[in-house]
Amino acid sequence: MKTLRTLTPVVLGLLTLAVTTSVNAQAVIDTVDNGDLSVTGMRSGSGCTVLFNPQGELLQNGRSCSSREISQAQSAIDTYLREQGTSDRHNANSSSQRLTLVCYGEGRRPTVENRYAYEWDEDRDRYVTRNRIESTNEEFDSEVQVDIRGTEGKIHLSEKLIAKLHSGDDEGWWELNNLKVSPDKITGRYRMNLLNKPRVTIDRRSGRINIDGATDFRGECHSGDWGSSRNRF
Repeated sequence: MKTLRTLTPVVLGLLTLAVTTSVNAQAVIDTVDNGDLSVTGMRSGSGCTVLFNPQGELLQNGRSCSSREISQAQSAIDTYLREQGTSDRHNANSSSQRLTLVCYGEGRRPTVENRYAYEWDEDRDRYVTRNRIESTNEEFDSEVQVDIRGTEGKIHLSEKLIAKLHSGDDEGWWELNNLKVSPDKITGRYRMNLLNKPRVTIDRRSGRINIDGATDFRGECHSGDWGSSRNRF
């Protein structure tokens, strides 16, 4: 592992690089065997580790990481890449983008309920029970998966997020149209049916995902790219 610390570069046997992070002097950047970059030390004793690819794109963060620590880690990586003369991640070719996200949260969808209540019946001159059908919202726990490969992306929905009338899916996967991937945000739409085209918004700094459509979803995403050399925990 190559360790990148503050102040000027030094040589100790194997190559050891240094980086000065103006955002947070405690942040330590290490190179992993496969070339990815890990950042630790944003907050003393937190145990937070954030993993980036060589272009400075967020791959994965530990469960103990706060949104502020993730932001500090991203700033440290940005500073390091600029100082090393590496291609800025803001100018990176989007065709090399590879992201797999698993997002957990809560959904809400419109529904109807049968409710019984007492109503005054003038003909009978007394209260009687009546059955009413009322519109309401159902809340439920759910998950979604987002897969992005270059300029193309798709989203997988759990059963509760799928409308009874739907089309255009491939075994539960919907294509993300108008996909835009920036360093800070991912946006796109998918076509549930002719009238329902939910909008997907993912904040890459906080990890929050919003789906706005006939059925809404709010959740938090984690990297799901757990390849042969990358364990979940």
